Amino acid sequence: MTDEASPGTLLSRARGLVARSPAAVALAKRVYRSPRLQQTQVFRRFVRTRATQAEAAVQAGARPQLWLETVLTCNARCSMCVHSERKMVGVMAMDLFRRLVDEASAWGVDSVCLSIYGEPMVDKRWLERLQYVRMAGMTYNFFSNASMLTPELAAAMLELGGWTEVNFSVNGLSKSVYEAVMPPLSRDRVYANIERFLALRRAHEGAVPKVTVSCVTLAENVHEVPEFVRYWRPRVDRVSIADRTDWLGELKKTDRAGPVRGRLRVMDDSQSQMPCPAPWHKMYVYADGRVSPCCEDAALRQLILGDTNVQSLRQIYHGPGYTALRRQHLHDRRGEHRICGGCRVNPPWI
Repeated sequence: MTDEASPGTLLSRARGLVARSPAAVALAKRVYRSPRLQQTQVFRRFVRTRATQAEAAVQAGARPQLWLETVLTCNARCSMCVHSERKMVGVMAMDLFRRLVDEASAWGVDSVCLSIYGEPMVDKRWLERLQYVRMAGMTYNFFSNASMLTPELAAAMLELGGWTEVNFSVNGLSKSVYEAVMPPLSRDRVYANIERFLALRRAHEGAVPKVTVSCVTLAENVHEVPEFVRYWRPRVDRVSIADRTDWLGELKKTDRAGPVRGRLRVMDDSQSQMPCPAPWHKMYVYADGRVSPCCEDAALRQLILGDTNVQSLRQIYHGPGYTALRRQHLHDRRGEHRICGGCRVNPPWI
């Protein structure tokens, strides 16, 4: 079989066709998660082909997707989150934030996600940060629990423009389930905030962000998921039902053998050597300026590949930390890494 007709090449071509349709992407991701598929040589060749292509793209000047953690502090103590087990606080210094936005813009990064592990609207300078991002010519998106989304703030963000997407974390439908999973937030207040924002979005004459409502499946809420989807699907652009994680073992209360275990995208030992897309595609800058390629490490924060207090974004991405990690993954030695080797999450190369 020629290289042009190899399974890896054919799968790569199929990926290009699939990417044109959101419905096809969703179906492809479900197929991708199939343990039977992941054990085939065709699948392994596809993953290695994608990793090789990603490495070539980096060498040709590709930039990663950028996350800036404007604030680590959160006003919720969600049961699936490490914030429920230990105090995590912090705010990115404004001088550092401005420099990172300037660097990213000069590097050719055109969009940034402004949240990682905290609630961004806790930050008193949140709107000022958004204004700076817009002055740099960049667009932005973020995750939020919507508890602090006032009509005034929502209107100001819509008027500012450049807001491409928001993902509201809403982990329950009924008041009892929601408030058990996301204390001390009020279910009724959050739902009212989102509904009011959706009304403002409909009335806004300019460009508006896409809205995703996401829910992490837990023993406490799994029985509500079908009704949750039925409630939100007519109201928003996308409903995301996600799998819970133990944040590389940091979350002590996680029961990975619970009722949703079958939906988790986890790997067996034979798969753990395969490359993960994160070292090529991701750059997470924490509130203190340290950099990681992996959101799964957002709790422990041990996979640190650089520090923006003393290095530029580009220096870190092309520096020894990122380069060595990419090489290790590319050469099927992921399992040897002290952190990646213990991770069983399998992000799709789609």
